[in-house]
Amino acid sequence: MVRSLALGSVRFTDIAADTGAPRDVLSARLRTLVTDGIVERRPYREGSTRDGYFLTAKGRDLAGVILVIKSWGDTYSPPDARRRRLLHTRCESTMEALIVCAHCREPIGSDEVRTEP
Repeated sequence: MVRSLALGSVRFTDIAADTGAPRDVLSARLRTLVTDGIVERRPYREGSTRDGYFLTAKGRDLAGVILVIKSWGDTYSPPDARRRRLLHTRCESTMEALIVCAHCREPIGSDEVRTEP
């Protein structure tokens, strides 16, 4: 559901179609996401009486993790699997989710990470 919201779905029917989740399950999970502060429910259009679901700042931070997982899935899924291209909204070019160093901005792999106490 977070992936669906991160990729632009806001209406319940669109999220249901994208995820394939049964309506009762989707409704319960969206309620939990709202309660946990990951999603907020508000009118999806100005002047609309119908609500949509939108990621909060907490949800947008989680969406970054989901996009990295999506990239991993695209890399290791079968060649005939359904994929959605990720586009950068400013320039409309294909994007990829990377983890980069906060200092040098270079992409890093798991073999280049260590932890400190």
